[in-house]
Amino acid sequence: MFGVGASWGARSFALLIGFVFPCVGCEKKTVDPAEGKNLFASACARCHGPEGAGGLPLFDGGPSPRDFHDRAFHASHTDEQIKLTIVNGKGVGMPPFGTTFTDAQLATLVAYVRGFDPEKSGK
Repeated sequence: MFGVGASWGARSFALLIGFVFPCVGCEKKTVDPAEGKNLFASACARCHGPEGAGGLPLFDGGPSPRDFHDRAFHASHTDEQIKLTIVNGKGVGMPPFGTTFTDAQLATLVAYVRGFDPEKSGK
């Protein structure tokens, strides 16, 4: 495309396009903490508790809901893993929410769950 005879202007333009356009829309979206709290309260708090501390198993011999105040959990799970667990569920204890949430709502929920991390919350 830009062979030996290509002008510097064309090459410069191609480089500019390559560096500028990948950055369009790359700004980090802000997450509304109030929306995160509302989503968590309506979908997650029933099992994980209103403060994300987990709770009792839903049935005898079943797993306890995750305590989101566990630093080891946050250190060992990526945001993508948390999102996929919300979407797909996990084992018998965590139901899949499938397409219940939009991508933006999933990002908000993940950010809200991350807010329980004792290292980030100072608790």
